[in-house]
Amino acid sequence: MSHRSKDSLPFDPLRIPTDASLLFDATVYIDQLKGQLPLAIVNLIASRIIFHAAPALAELAVTIGALDPADRRTRSAVGPIVDTLTRISTSRVIAPSYEVWLEASMIAGILSHTQGVSKQDRRRFLNDCLLFLLASASGCVLITRNSRDVDLLLQLKPHTAVLLYDQI
Repeated sequence: MSHRSKDSLPFDPLRIPTDASLLFDATVYIDQLKGQLPLAIVNLIASRIIFHAAPALAELAVTIGALDPADRRTRSAVGPIVDTLTRISTSRVIAPSYEVWLEASMIAGILSHTQGVSKQDRRRFLNDCLLFLLASASGCVLITRNSRDVDLLLQLKPHTAVLLYDQI
């Protein structure tokens, strides 16, 4: 399995059905906090129902714990992440089912093998697989800037709705 050109990947927000709900990868939250989310994505988000994936929120939460509390920059970095996480309504958070976890784990293992990932990095694809399959299972469009890994996933499951973007 090899990566395809960007021209063959779903980068056009105008192709997203008007009634489609959206599910964010952690990259969306990060880019939004940095002011690096493209205007087309901002406009799309403003007009749709948004769901939040537990694995993406966990990625944000890990960042909070991983930052050095002794570093003077930590407080300014943590504050916006905490604000983001606490504003999310739990009624809009969706978590992977047991079946999604199993399938995501198997696909992550397959991708690790086929892409030559070292043994210590075998879980590298797991969150991407979880988000991708969770979007598929919930009928949402996954929004992410992770075009390389999602390209591989789309080759395995081409009917999953995804919108890719490049940060500004």
